[in-house]
Parts: sequence; structure tokens; C-alpha cells
Amino acid sequence: MMNEEDLQEPEEWASKTFGPAELGDQRRTDRLVTMAAAIALDPAACLPTAMRNWSDTRASYRFLDTPEVTHAQIMMPHWMSTRQLAAQRPCVLLVADTTEINLSAHQTTEGVGPVGQGLRGRGFYVHTLLALDASTKQMLGCAYQEPFVRQRAPKGETRAQRRKRARESQIWERSAQQIGAAPTEVHWVHVGDRAADIYTFWQTCQQLGCDFVVRATQDRGVVAQEHEEPVDHEMDHLRQLARRLPAQAGRLQHVRAEHERKARDAWVQISWSAIPIQPPVNGASLEPTELEAWVIRAWEPEPPAGVEPLEWLLVSSVPVTSLEQAWERVEWYSWRWMLEDFHHVLKTGCQIENRQLRSVEALWRLLGILTPTALRLLCLREIAQSAPETPATAVVSHEVVQVVTRLAKRPEAPLSAHELWRTIASFGGYLNRKSDGPPGWKTLWRGWLYVQAVLEGVHLAASFPPS
Repeated sequence: MMNEEDLQEPEEWASKTFGPAELGDQRRTDRLVTMAAAIALDPAACLPTAMRNWSDTRASYRFLDTPEVTHAQIMMPHWMSTRQLAAQRPCVLLVADTTEINLSAHQTTEGVGPVGQGLRGRGFYVHTLLALDASTKQMLGCAYQEPFVRQRAPKGETRAQRRKRARESQIWERSAQQIGAAPTEVHWVHVGDRAADIYTFWQTCQQLGCDFVVRATQDRGVVAQEHEEPVDHEMDHLRQLARRLPAQAGRLQHVRAEHERKARDAWVQISWSAIPIQPPVNGASLEPTELEAWVIRAWEPEPPAGVEPLEWLLVSSVPVTSLEQAWERVEWYSWRWMLEDFHHVLKTGCQIENRQLRSVEALWRLLGILTPTALRLLCLREIAQSAPETPATAVVSHEVVQVVTRLAKRPEAPLSAHELWRTIASFGGYLNRKSDGPPGWKTLWRGWLYVQAVLEGVHLAASFPPS
């Protein structure tokens, strides 16, 4: 988790974030810190622009081509810092998803695999787990990340052959194992979309003493619980059972914009029930034992005309015994949008898909630098939205406040943090109208870069002797 000082001093942030990295040679670590500090000043810039001279640019490319350095080594200090923070919070959500990095425009990058619709593009995938405080929604950092190249399934492969070879879906259980068990008296909950509907992943979470909340996609076998004494353990299916449950409450739920779908508020009803889930008959399982869980169904009974109705079927190993707990599980799942924002920042704010490097391994090393950098951009939005009535000088330095007030042609009256950040965002294109919501990371970061550039000019001018 970052604070305001990290935003003011890229060198200090880079040293704290990457300085502990063990790369086999201190000169490599020093180069990593230098690169990270330069990239932090302008995350969207290409390496020659960020490094500013040919010597540092050449050294940076040489670093990214070093086979002895891995993505995991670069990320390890950040991972460990995040996990230490997660061990200090009562309940932490480990929100995970996979995104594609499409490099189809760069035909010279070696080692890439198929991506995109119909797998006709070129690139790689990134599986990321972000840690969020379940009570405050505060982002603690990246707990684990794994880039990989998709392998095409062998033609004519039988089910038995498929079960013997490594499968891409195993990245979910592998990621949970890499993070490990939650410390005593700490609750870790893995949160995933449909891709996390994997029985072996659920079993792995339980073996580690962790829980999960996952959106269901498989119509799994369950034992019906509709009667107090089920006859002969009557078998049912997850979707059918969930959709028979009567609504127990309803409320307005904000639905974020996604792809072609516009943001809107939907009236959503909710129901839930305990369900013993049966192990897959033909699928993989660590042990052929049933899994005690709860199903939560949140759905929109009367959507607007021409709009696809909202329906979430969630499977939770965290007990649900009250309406409040049911809505809380839905809320936890909805916080996945913060991971989607991270992917957006990685691709647009840090321009990872436009980086032209020789190999996919070099891009993975750069990903290790860009991931904490992208989180730093998102951190700016969190800082801007917290403690709005705090004096601006308690959030940033006095000279930053002076630069902002001069640039905005405001009087020297005291500024609140709310006024400070909206003014900074206005330098990045935020209109600050009454109907506008709070500024997003893009306008905040553009405004922040502008303020930092002006501040650097002030420092340079002060260093010159009087004319």
C-alpha cells in the first residue's frame, strides 16, 4: 500500500519497491531501481523517452534481455510487502483474473502465443491477484502474478490424455498455493469470475485454510436441501436449485459499464441456500469428496426493454446465514471491477501492448516493473477520494499546494484535499461540473504529471544564480 510521499518522490518509491530485489548482482538491482524511477515519471512513455539518454536506454534494454533475471524476482519484494499487509487485516479479498496482452502489431517479438478472438492474434496472458481490505475496499497491492503463453491443445486428444497433461486452468490453484495459507486469526477469501469455477481450485483453497467466492458457470451436481429430511439424498443441479429459491429481499444495485453495456442502476432480488456440491464425475478433483458451500443468486426480475437481465450465481465457502451476509458476498464479487481497472491502467496508462521488445521474456521483466507502477496510478485515485476535508498541506507538500494555487489562479486561502485533487484533475481534463462524479485515475495522473513538471521547473529556476 502506498502513501502520498510515494507519489511525490519517484526515486524513493522505486528504491522502496524494487530495492530489496535479489537479482544475483547489486548492479542489476541498481539498474532496476533507476529504470523504475524513470518510468514512474511518465508510465506511458517508451523506454528511450523515459530514460532520456542513449547510455541509460541501452543499459535498460540490456537489463530486460538478461536471462538470469526473472519476472518473479523483480516482483518478489512487492508480493512480500502486500502479503505482509494482508496478514495484518482481519479479512482480505484476493481478487484474481486473467487478461490478454495482444502484441499482434509487433511481428518481431519472439516466444509469443495465440490470443484474441479465434486465437488468431499474437501475445501472452497475465494472471493477477490483487489484495483488498474487505472492510474498507482499500487496495493493498499485488499478492501474486504469473504471465504465460497459451499452448494449443493437441489435435485428437482424448479425455484421459487431457487429464494427464498440465492444463491452463491449473493456474488458479497454483496461484493460491504460491500465496499460501492465511495466518492465524486472519481470513483470506479468493474471489473469481466464471474462469474460477474449478473444483480442484476450491479444494486447494480449503486445504490452505482459505475461502472462496466464485461466479458459477458449471451446472454441478448438488444434494437438494429443500426438505428438512431429504429422501435418499435426492440429487439436483446447481442452476435449477438456485433458480427455484424464492426471493428473500431486493435493492438497487449499480451495474458498471462493460464492453457494449452502459452503466445503470438495476433492481436486484436475492436468495441463498446451503448446498453440498458433489465432486465432478468425469472431471478433476483432488479428493472425491463433496464440498460444503452456499449458493447466492442475485437477479433482475424486470430489466428495461431490450436489456439483458442481470443474474449472478455465486458459490461461496464463506457461510451465508443472513440477508446482510448474502449482500456482502455479492458486494465482494462486484469489487472485481478494481482488477479490471488495473488491467485498463496496465494497457493504457502503461502502454504494455505497445512496447516493442525482442522476446516475450523481456516483456515479462518489464511487466514486473509496470505492475507496481500501474497500482501507483490507481493509488492516486484512492488518495484523492479519501479524507476530503483534510487540509491539502496534510496530504502533499506546501510547495505542491503553492504550485497548484498559482496554476489555477486561486487565492492563497487554505485548500481542502477535496479542492486540491479536483483542481489537479482539472489540469488533466476533468471538467468538475456539478453532475460529474469524482475524477478518475487518467485525469488525476495527467494533472499530477503537469504539476510535477512545473515543480521541477521551479526547482531548476531556483538553482540558477541571479542574472
